[in-house]
Amino acid sequence: MTTDEVKKYLSSYYYLSLKVDSLKEELGYLEILANGTQGVITDEPRVQKSPSLKAPFVKYIDKIFAKQQQIDEKVEELVKLRGEIENVIASVDNPLIEIVLTYRYLNFFSWKEIAKKLNYAISYIYELHRDGLWKISLKDHSKS
Repeated sequence: MTTDEVKKYLSSYYYLSLKVDSLKEELGYLEILANGTQGVITDEPRVQKSPSLKAPFVKYIDKIFAKQQQIDEKVEELVKLRGEIENVIASVDNPLIEIVLTYRYLNFFSWKEIAKKLNYAISYIYELHRDGLWKISLKDHSKS
């Protein structure tokens, strides 16, 4: 695995987190629709049809249930992926590099935030990061 592939793998947790957040927003929207007022008042003449005996929110219940199941599956996948990435990061065997990689790929800190937290120059944080990616890629190759 190249360092770019390692970086892509470590970043996959961030993108899966965004997907979960997006699904939660969709769920919230469906819940608003289910709880909201139905229909629009206009001056247009209405066409008479037999009234529905179902409550207006019923049509959203299945969609809400399906969306919640989708969220649950993605959260389960997210938890599993986080555990895998934590193990990969721990394999570096350098506490400072582990902290940098954890802050970056699991806590989503910016480079500036990491440098400030650790009280190092950003250039040194970049160097630690590069070393960490390199060590992970070497470990991956040695397993093959």
